[in-house]
Amino acid sequence: MAKNDFKPFATGESANVLSQADYEALDATANGFQTGIARSEQLNKVWRQASTIASVVASFMADKSGNDVLDDGDTAALQATLLKALLNNSTAQLDGRYLQTGKNLADVNNVAQARGNLGLGSLALKNGLSAADVGAFPVTGGEIKGEVWSNTVDNYRIIANNKGVFWRFDGENYYLMLTKDGDPRGGWNNLRPFTVNFASGDIRTDQNFSANGRIASAQDILSRNSVYSGNGASQLAPDGNIYGSVWGGWLSNWLRGTFIMDMRLGQVESVQAWNDGGYIDQSPYVITGVYNFNRDQYIDTIYRRPIQKNINGAWYNVGSA
Repeated sequence: MAKNDFKPFATGESANVLSQADYEALDATANGFQTGIARSEQLNKVWRQASTIASVVASFMADKSGNDVLDDGDTAALQATLLKALLNNSTAQLDGRYLQTGKNLADVNNVAQARGNLGLGSLALKNGLSAADVGAFPVTGGEIKGEVWSNTVDNYRIIANNKGVFWRFDGENYYLMLTKDGDPRGGWNNLRPFTVNFASGDIRTDQNFSANGRIASAQDILSRNSVYSGNGASQLAPDGNIYGSVWGGWLSNWLRGTFIMDMRLGQVESVQAWNDGGYIDQSPYVITGVYNFNRDQYIDTIYRRPIQKNINGAWYNVGSA
């Protein structure tokens, strides 16, 4: 049996010690003994309290550790013995109530019931579980039979060739976003190929748009700039002008070079009718005035002007161009 040097003091029936009530009422309990005479029963009470608890702890240390608890001033040995006693006592008290990590669940009393309590059933007998075993979506892909919800603004990213694309909904617009080249898991670049406004439902693209099929619309089609067809060979300009090979370029130029844009009478000409030859019937002239200044029986002056047409900004006499 291990030895314990720490003994209780003044524990006999006739020990000269202060009663507990008197001790608790003693001023020295709070402030310690001051100057003057110390009464033996007061000191005995203090020593008994300190020595009794020390003896109880020392006995626990000796009993549970199996080591001698010696009053030799070796505090390191006392501390080691105390830790050993606590560990031995804990092991003895808890081994039958808790699972030990070193036994890897081999100390479970009823293995089948334990599996049932955990909801594992026969799955616990498998060395490896598949996604199907636990109702999970496999990392290699598969079918999801239901709607998938997410509170993440950026979602469903596809990565290929060191590039990434993903969808983004910021509460106002829904975007198809493209990452920077070489940063497939990073943020987005400056391109906006597809945007849907949540409030209006309008679809917008800030990039070029190509369609191999027909584009049909039940309402107006609006463009802020030119509209091209024929793989860019023909063009409808913002000012309404049309460019195409059938016109040899711009329609406005073809119209100006093909059709009469305006008509007018040209510079006035005159000739004396009395005692002169006058005018013969000659294109493109028209008689614009006949004048008898002295009001006799003879016409004095005849006036004429050529009929002119405007083609592509230039004026021509009718019949000459």
